[in-house]
Amino acid sequence: MMGINSMLSNNRKIVILFTSLLLNIISINCYAQTLVVSCPATFSDEHGTYRLINVSLYDGPVCMKAALVPEFKKDKQIWVLDTLMDPSLVCEYAGTNHYIVLDAKGATYCEKKGVPVQAKCMP
Repeated sequence: MMGINSMLSNNRKIVILFTSLLLNIISINCYAQTLVVSCPATFSDEHGTYRLINVSLYDGPVCMKAALVPEFKKDKQIWVLDTLMDPSLVCEYAGTNHYIVLDAKGATYCEKKGVPVQAKCMP
């Protein structure tokens, strides 16, 4: 009788461990988001290589001047976007007047953080 109880106890432990592992895998996949777009850390031309120093986000083309204001949370700036928006992420680089404009269509969240500066938009 004791052997059967021990075997049932081991089977129960295996089921609990398997369930725990499955839930961990599911939760990890929920947190992993694919990027819509991100600013390159550097920009190079025939004159040199420049590092990312700032980003801004616009609703629509930059020429329309509809800059979106970020929320400041701890060490980062965040933008929460509406699905009807057509965001453009503008990446600015030190020592140059050049910038990169990236279409962030499909993004619902963008963030800028850190030193060195990093910027990304996610679905």
